[in-house]
Amino acid sequence: MNDSGQVEAVSARERFARFRAADSGERLFTLPIVHPTRPTGLCPCEGSALKLLWLTAKVAVARLLLALPFNAPKVWILRRLGARVGRNVHISAGAYFDPLFPDLITIEDDVMIGTDAKIMTHEYRMTEFRAGRVLIRKGAVIGGFAVIGCGVEIGERATVAGTATVGRDVPPGAIAIGNPARIVQNSSGRQP
Repeated sequence: MNDSGQVEAVSARERFARFRAADSGERLFTLPIVHPTRPTGLCPCEGSALKLLWLTAKVAVARLLLALPFNAPKVWILRRLGARVGRNVHISAGAYFDPLFPDLITIEDDVMIGTDAKIMTHEYRMTEFRAGRVLIRKGAVIGGFAVIGCGVEIGERATVAGTATVGRDVPPGAIAIGNPARIVQNSSGRQP
């Protein structure tokens, strides 16, 4: 990597660190990339062997606890990893939370997350790295095997149907169904 490439990588890391630390309301971080197989300097998996070993151990423990049928260890590990988890949150067995940036996840009170649901906080596209805050508002229900993409907000009392793939916000009280998810009704029963 030449000097300008190193400067760009440091600048990207600094911008990403500011994004992760700030509560500015900004929900999506994007970085142009050459190709998904080229290092960005943002993934913890690109560090030293010791950092990679630590990441692997952390992910293994989290996946083990998330697979259990007991709720308390799942909530505990998510909080330890930096996610904000409210009260009365139920996480079904097998739910998956992006292990690289769990600090970008906020789950408010009274949320239910179904079996094998996936909450993602980052993705690589062909020419772009994206990371985003995922907000699951109070009283929302995420169905089994649903996928929530990075930068998405699930509104208060909204429902994401089982197997739905959500790549954009779901309004409060709405129901999202399908792949890609579409809004089929709001809490009043009317089409939005």
